[in-house]
Amino acid sequence: MTVSTSKPSPVEIGQAKNKETIYTATRTTKLADGTYSVEMLQYSDAKGAGGKVIATRDSVNEWTFNDNASTKVKQNESRLNNASKTQMESMRGQFVEKSQEAEEYNRAQGEPNKAPNDNSESNTKPASSQTEESVSGTRTSFPNLRYPMNIAKTKQDIIKFDMHEYVPSKVAKIGQANAFGFSRGELGPSIGSVVLPIPSGISDQNKADWGSNSMTAFDIAKAQFAKDAILKGLATGAKTFERYMKSVQQSGGDVKNAVGNSLAAAAASVDGQALLSRTTGQVLNPNMELLFKGPSLRPFSFKFQLSPRDKEEANQVIKILRFFKQGSAPIRSKSNLFLKSPHIFRIKYVRMGEEGELHRGLNTFKTCALQSVGVNYTPTGNYATYSDGVMVSYDLTMSFQEITPIFNDDYNLDDSFIGF
Repeated sequence: MTVSTSKPSPVEIGQAKNKETIYTATRTTKLADGTYSVEMLQYSDAKGAGGKVIATRDSVNEWTFNDNASTKVKQNESRLNNASKTQMESMRGQFVEKSQEAEEYNRAQGEPNKAPNDNSESNTKPASSQTEESVSGTRTSFPNLRYPMNIAKTKQDIIKFDMHEYVPSKVAKIGQANAFGFSRGELGPSIGSVVLPIPSGISDQNKADWGSNSMTAFDIAKAQFAKDAILKGLATGAKTFERYMKSVQQSGGDVKNAVGNSLAAAAASVDGQALLSRTTGQVLNPNMELLFKGPSLRPFSFKFQLSPRDKEEANQVIKILRFFKQGSAPIRSKSNLFLKSPHIFRIKYVRMGEEGELHRGLNTFKTCALQSVGVNYTPTGNYATYSDGVMVSYDLTMSFQEITPIFNDDYNLDDSFIGF
């Protein structure tokens, strides 16, 4: 989580005789999910004395003022907002290092329509993009689409799908924070988007892979012999085995019998537990325990009914279906020797329209692959079209899966958001 506060700057508020100068700054916090918390601070003087939070950004250009803000300050929200935009611009370099980070920062700054490459990296392909050139005709630019057409004018909650070109992982270099593993390549800017109403039946399920595991005392001993021999040398491994055998010889008859049966079974390549059970009616304690095996990747499914109401909306629906179908298709290399990964998606729920804030009452997503796209062209059970041949309704069903698992440190410290 990155936090930075701008330098105080003067803002004139009031009119004529009531005009006065106050000093404000903006404190910006980058959260773990890539969004921002923005606060406005007021100071007693230009040196930054007596700083206090007077407001938090509520949406793109609106602030929620607290009891520290005077009535006069609240009446000059527009001027204070403009000052905050300038203050945030001065901190841009501390938060925006890559082009895909610019869109969210622009939104937090109150400039959602600002081009992602303004004052940041240009709209170039990711540096670690796939090496071989794609075959001619491969589509890497899509429109920004909405259904219903008037959804941008409403304040309803929405789900947004941003498409990106796939970027492969890199083997991490020794000395990096994750030296023993892979680091995912950074996504470039969005190459197209679709905004839809939030559907019904949304859910998520976080899983971890756990499984039972057994290890007898004989297995533990064998592992210790091997470990000592590998890490400390064969001579040390032999001494460990010798100490173990002396311990067995000094033990009771049952222990000797069990070890003897186990060694005999290992030499004869038969099941040691079965031999021990047949000859003594006992088995070695398996020391069974439920152990963590690894993380799981979360799947997500969405279903939308798209029923165009006029010709313009019908064209929009056709483009939306094409957007997801073509975006999920694999890409051929120019030589036709390789198949490259399809485009991938970033998904988010947004409150109060496109320019609203990330929905804190729903889950957030990591980057997802679109695994399947299904279209039912006759969801009403009857074949029916408009005069231009567009179906009266379509059912769109999609299955996504996150590309990387969720880890404990992916969650930020703000418990007011559900997060992943």
